[in-house]
Formats: sequence, C-alpha cells, structure tokens
Amino acid sequence: MEVLYFSPMLLGLNLLIAVAIASTALWFMSRPIPGPGYWMAGMWMLITGVLMFIGFMVTRSPVLNVLGNALQLAGEAVFLLGVFRFMDRPMPYWIIPVSVAAIVGFNLHYWINAGNSDFLMMIYSLIAGLLPAQAVWVLLQQRSDAATRPARLLVGVCLFLYSVVTLLRAWFSADAWLTGQPYTPPNESFSYLLPYNFAIPALVMGFIGVTLMTMQRILASSRALEEELKRLATIDPLTGALNRRSFNEHFDREMHGAMRRQSSLCMALLDLDYFKHVNDNQGHQAGDEALRQFSDLCRREARATDIFARFGGEEFVLLMPDTTLEGARSILERLLSEVSRIEVIGPHGPFSFNASAGVSICHNGDTLDSFMHRADKALYRAKHEGRNRVSVEP
Repeated sequence: MEVLYFSPMLLGLNLLIAVAIASTALWFMSRPIPGPGYWMAGMWMLITGVLMFIGFMVTRSPVLNVLGNALQLAGEAVFLLGVFRFMDRPMPYWIIPVSVAAIVGFNLHYWINAGNSDFLMMIYSLIAGLLPAQAVWVLLQQRSDAATRPARLLVGVCLFLYSVVTLLRAWFSADAWLTGQPYTPPNESFSYLLPYNFAIPALVMGFIGVTLMTMQRILASSRALEEELKRLATIDPLTGALNRRSFNEHFDREMHGAMRRQSSLCMALLDLDYFKHVNDNQGHQAGDEALRQFSDLCRREARATDIFARFGGEEFVLLMPDTTLEGARSILERLLSEVSRIEVIGPHGPFSFNASAGVSICHNGDTLDSFMHRADKALYRAKHEGRNRVSVEP
C-alpha cells in the first residue's frame, strides 16, 4: 500500500473519480442535451476498471486483470461515443465490442500461455491510443456548430495529446518486448505510469472542454429560446402577422414620425367577407387556412414601410406611412383584387373568398382609438354597400 500511496496511480485515480463525479453532475444538470450521459457512464466504467487492475496488483488475480483491462477500454470507448452523440453524428458503437474483444483475447492468451506483459501492454496501449482518432477528427472538422467551436478545439487537442501519450506508451512497451527487457511491476514501470502522469491530465482537461461545450450549447439554446419568445410575443401564431400589442407599439412610432415629418399616415381595417359561412360550411381548419393565405398575400403585397397586423378573428389592420387617401385606396383595391384569386382546398372542395376594407387618414390630435374609429366606420360602410370593396372615411 505504501508503494501505491506514493505512486502516480493514486493521484490519477483520484482525478478520474473527481471527473466522474463532475460528469454525473453535468449529466444531471444538462438533461436532455445528448452526450453527458455517455461521458458519465464512460468515466465510471474507466474507474471501475482501474480499481480492478489495482486489485489485480494486490491479488495477482487473472480475472481482475482481464476485467480491469476490458472495462478501462470500454469506458474510454463509451466516453468517446459521447462526443459523437453530442455532435449528432452517426454512432460507431462497434468500437466497444471490437476493443473489448481484442484486449480480452490477448489478455487470455497472456495468462494461458504465460505471455509477455510488455507485449500485452503494447496491445492495450495501441487500442487505447487509436480510440480517440475518430472523435478528434469529428471535433476538428465540424463546421455547423459555431457556438461550441472554441471548446471543441480544446477537447480535440486534449484527446489528441491523450492519444499521443498512450501510443508513446505502446512504443516503449514494444521496445521493451522486442529487446527482451526484464519484467517491471506496473507501479514501477515508466511506460505504464506514463499515462497517469500525462494522459490522465489531458483527459481531465478534455472533460473541462466537454463541460464548456455543453454550457455553450445550453447558452445558445437559451438565446434561441429567448428570440423565439420575443417573436411569439409580437407575432400572431396562426397567420404570422404582427399581433395587436406589437401593432400598438409600431403605431406610436409611426404617428410621432408622421407628425415630425408633417407627412400623411393612412390606416385601413380589412375584414374577410362572410367568414362565418366559411367556418360553418368548410370547417375551422379551412377557415384558418383562409386566414393564413390572406395574411401571406397582404404581407407580400405590403411595402417595406407598411405595418400589417391581425387584430383578432378575421379582422386585420394595415398602417401605411407617407401615403395619401387616394394612394391608400389604390393599394387596397389592388390587394382585394388579388384576394379574390386565392383558392383554398376545403373538405368539400376548393373555395375562394373576398374581403372588404375601410381606410382613413390621420388628423392632428388623433389617438389610435379615434383614428381606428374612422377606419372602422369606413369598413362598416363597405360591408353595407355590398362587400368586396374599399370605402374611405376622410
């Protein structure tokens, strides 16, 4: 035990346990982001394998030796699979059975035929050193996930260093095997302790990198969610037009701008004709589709400076800055002509519909309510006079 106490193996084991605990916390806090679950499982498997190998050093049990080596390689493979899972790449699950089968086969041959321990260490190190190659390639070649790029580079470099150190151990082991050097206990072997001094610190830094990747992914998702919430707060979810609250904010800005520039500002209320009949005869889904297509047309035909919004039901509003009444009428008549060409597929076959519009111009001292009241009055007149037309209220 005194030898183990002063060996880098104990420090390496403690570092691995700390990483395993941290990876468990990362998995718990970051669910359902894919990847951390693999890192957690891989680290605990790796630690179990190291503990079994330490047990082998004490007891010289072949079972602990075989299981320890197999679990360590399986843990490394599972950890690396977490990178593929995080990056949403095809999962090379085959690396687990191939790695485990290879080391178990050579390990059993070692015990059955009294093989060379340096040869066995060379095989183990070759497998462990080659495992990170695919993950390093994926991390360094990924282009689409800009949010995680700095952390991905850190993880890629750390896994590359881990691979280099482990392959270096394979080279030292191969040299010892080929030159017939005498057996050295693992806790005294330079090549065996090499990963504990260098590869495990690289793995720890790699875990810091995957933690940063996860945090960056969470932050990016949060920003996307924030943007979506902002969009939902301003957009009518059915038609994609601005909602009433957003329109009110735009109106205040356009009203003050028109007053400052001494320019004209027109407002039109638009309403689908006989929309209740559409819902009653074609169903609400077809009615919703009619609203969507009407909104799409209005937003396409509106000028860049116009403000288009849905006020509720089948009623919409179009605010037209720097536009005279005659200009507004011309825009609306052209728009209503296009509306009549819309064709919606309903449960009873295709159908079309019309719309009416009432428009007014802003006066000095107007409020939104007074301005809208005149436009609504004009809309009522358009409905009363036969629909599918534009009426003006000066």
